[in-house]
Amino acid sequence: MQKGSFSLTTSFRIFYVRLLGFCFLYFSQVAGTKAECPVQLNQKSVVVRYGGSVAVNCSASVPHKGMGWEASEGAVTMTRDSLITWRVSNLIEWDIQPYCYINHEEQCQVELPVTIYKTPDSVSISIVNHRGPMIEGKQYELQCDVHDVAPVQNLTVKWYKGQTLLNQTTFTEDSKTPVNETTTLLIRPDRADDGAQYRCEAELELGAEGPQPPPKETSDLLNITVYFKPIINETKLPSIVPVFRGYPEVLVCEAEGNPKPTIGWSLGANVIVYNETLTISESTPEYVYCVANNSVGRTIRQVNVSIQDISISTVNHREPMIAGEWYELQCLIRNVAPFKIVDVRWYKLNQINVTDTIKTPANLTYKVPICPDRADDGAQFWCEAELEAERPQRSTVSSEHLSITVHFKPIINKTKLPSIVPVFRGYPEVLVCEAEGNPKPTIGWSLGSNVIVYNETLTISESTPEYVYCVANNSAGRTIRQIKVVLKEDYLPLIAGLIAVTVAFISVIFIFIYCIYYKTAKMGRYSLKDAKPSVQNGNIAQNGKHSPIPMKKLSQSNILA
Repeated sequence: MQKGSFSLTTSFRIFYVRLLGFCFLYFSQVAGTKAECPVQLNQKSVVVRYGGSVAVNCSASVPHKGMGWEASEGAVTMTRDSLITWRVSNLIEWDIQPYCYINHEEQCQVELPVTIYKTPDSVSISIVNHRGPMIEGKQYELQCDVHDVAPVQNLTVKWYKGQTLLNQTTFTEDSKTPVNETTTLLIRPDRADDGAQYRCEAELELGAEGPQPPPKETSDLLNITVYFKPIINETKLPSIVPVFRGYPEVLVCEAEGNPKPTIGWSLGANVIVYNETLTISESTPEYVYCVANNSVGRTIRQVNVSIQDISISTVNHREPMIAGEWYELQCLIRNVAPFKIVDVRWYKLNQINVTDTIKTPANLTYKVPICPDRADDGAQFWCEAELEAERPQRSTVSSEHLSITVHFKPIINKTKLPSIVPVFRGYPEVLVCEAEGNPKPTIGWSLGSNVIVYNETLTISESTPEYVYCVANNSAGRTIRQIKVVLKEDYLPLIAGLIAVTVAFISVIFIFIYCIYYKTAKMGRYSLKDAKPSVQNGNIAQNGKHSPIPMKKLSQSNILA
């Protein structure tokens, strides 16, 4: 505080003026009169930052004998002016109490409330009596230290985790000078708080006259690390796991913890396997244990290995099936308890939904009828059972595949063996009878009168009976196809001869006509009448001499004449 800055004379003067004012007010009340002081301040109160400047006007509304400002800083001596200003450029007097006075009929005064504030030099956050990571579930104390702040009665300390306001503290003590304050917050962190950030804020609520928004100082962020014991993922590791013979299962043990836990499997007799996974089969002990360890603690989960069987078979039938006949398949599930059969699925067949809850060990049998056809020969059938244990963890197991053999009666290829076959005399035909069947059929031809020819082909001629039959046999049945042999005459040679004679006759007529045309149109006729020798032109030779004889070409009319 700056009380030492007051001089004795100034202090005495202030005391004396206040005493006179008090006496004046007291005697005025005793006398039953209460007059209002005829001065006005342009501000009812002021809020000033420590070391800041301030200026407030005081004006008189009536004639007076003198008025002034009384203050430990910036005092204004009595004057006859009607407007005077209290002004301080560097206000550092914490308990300053300025007032404006006037000498009217009597002396009166009006005080100016002054609030000087100072934001903290520092705001810090720490953990009380603890270093290092926190342990989940334990209680810890956070401390916020606010240094050199004023006025404390306007101070609010707020606690935050991230952006969430956790708590806030106010102070009831009345102090105008700066003080140090400490406030605490109790927390009990859990695993979700690992890496959380805490902070505290010191805020001065100075009212409407104060700065807006209110001034505040914030501590650094306090990052906390929370250690917690492992938690094993029970969704991925159910307490009961079915294992079907011949179908090993892989168990996965995942655990969350801080520090990261080590995972091991206890198989009894001090056998520990350090791995997150464990392959189990029908030879695995009935109970295995997943053990997760870290520096905070240990978590153990027991797993019951339930050995089970599932199989598929035909009911009362061991031989190949016959196409078109009905048979029954069964799916046998042994040692089901304590599982619920959610559903059983048949592949190549429709799904069968089952919701029976099995509470004791039992063997369950589910049956389904089938009527195979020839396309199912060699097909594989199997069943799947979806099981559900105590928790909503499902497991699907499958039986081995059941391959079926389907026998079916022969089918004769009608494309290669039409029902009507023409045969020309002297031209034998070969019939081909092909048939598909299981087992492979034998092929024979029936020619009537119990005559059977065992062969896929049959040569027919004009001597073959009108009807022949292809017979295909196997153990599933017999198929017969009738073929009608139609005998036809062969007129092809006669037709060929007639065509040859016709062509020859037409050729002779054509040659005759051509010859006549050539003789008349190409050779022509010439006349020697009135021919006169002329100069040599090389047309006729006579007696070895070139003696030209002139010729005249006749027209067609002359020739015909």
